[in-house]
Amino acid sequence: MEILSRDFGKIDIKKENILYFKEGLPGFEDHREFVLLPYSEDSPFIIMQSLKDTDTAFITVEPGNFIDNYEFEISDRAEKELKINDIEDVLVLNIITLKDKLEEITVNLSAPLVINMYKKMGKQIILNNQKYRVKYPLFSSEEFEVEE
Repeated sequence: MEILSRDFGKIDIKKENILYFKEGLPGFEDHREFVLLPYSEDSPFIIMQSLKDTDTAFITVEPGNFIDNYEFEISDRAEKELKINDIEDVLVLNIITLKDKLEEITVNLSAPLVINMYKKMGKQIILNNQKYRVKYPLFSSEEFEVEE
């Protein structure tokens, strides 16, 4: 199936690669179908492209590529909604915010995207604690510190 993407123009995707977010994302509730598009072969960035609107796409990263010891628990309800049976099926992504200067780029650690890649279902989880910041500097020279 052919789609129009914000970053790559017209591309072919397989229907089985479409991810479904039952509730959309906060602020984008009517965007429920997305596809993950690697930015490039050697890049850690992944574009999460909405199928509803070409201009709605999020740049994401797997947190383990930049931050050690990033872990959290999701509720039993969210686990059931996503039909998670095996942790190996789960992909966690975090949305980044681009800025003019590299050192000002931030990553949202307090609202990860949790995706069951086996069932092709996703949900943005708003973490209840303040352990992780909404705007953590992605290219920080400091060691990642958990805020207690």
